Amino acid sequence: MFFERKTKSQSILKTAWFPILSMGAFLGILSLFGPRPAFYTLGGIYFLASIFPIATVLKTRNNSYLAVALFLFFAGLVCISAPPAIANKNDIGLTPVFLVFMYGLLMVVAYQAFNRKLRWRGEEIFELAALPVEDIGNSFTARPRPAGQVSVSKTEMIRFVDFVTRNLIAFPFKEETRVVFVLTLPGNDFPYLFGIKKDYSEDSWVAVDYNGNITVNITEEDYLLFKMDLEFDQLCQSLGNVIGEFLQLSKEGKDSQIIDRMNALRLNPFN
Repeated sequence: MFFERKTKSQSILKTAWFPILSMGAFLGILSLFGPRPAFYTLGGIYFLASIFPIATVLKTRNNSYLAVALFLFFAGLVCISAPPAIANKNDIGLTPVFLVFMYGLLMVVAYQAFNRKLRWRGEEIFELAALPVEDIGNSFTARPRPAGQVSVSKTEMIRFVDFVTRNLIAFPFKEETRVVFVLTLPGNDFPYLFGIKKDYSEDSWVAVDYNGNITVNITEEDYLLFKMDLEFDQLCQSLGNVIGEFLQLSKEGKDSQIIDRMNALRLNPFN
């Protein structure tokens, strides 16, 4: 798909902050205290960091994050076992085994990342919503807007929620009369995954009630992600249409077409 992108690229720091921070800590401790404390500290950082992908698996059932958790775990083992091997080459222990697992899992993680299986896809949803909107006008208003209707049963909704969650398309909140799909951008998932944030009112979301009514809320912060001041009513309607179309495809068992539509945008999977 060739098109003029309407959303701004996200900062790579949102996804690259962890390796930058961990290597900075390693080099700082290495220069001050030597290799042993540096490797032990880095190993501890990797062990702690493995909690994040485990939380993602538990919350979303996205099994691709298992490879991330295992990679961080074996990277931690490599760091913990490295100092004795550095001090005495005859005392390498299981370090080579840990290295083999670490590098093998790194390849798996790189493959998953390249294929957009580790990335929250709110940015692509916004891009799909913006594609048909041509009118320009600074018409933002901070209030939810009705955006059409779709026929859906409760069983179909449950299946769609499971699909959306596993594929990191949105973070769902199940309420008594509706489901709210919060559009999560890369780097903004942490508060929801760990239950720190339970109020979605200040984020962009699309709600579908059990009568099929669609409501859309786009925050000013997310509206500024667009390169142009797109006509706001049309943008909200288009966003509702995207989710409605996804729900219809899910009802028809065409889940793969949903993924194909997002992948066809070919947005950079690493920023």
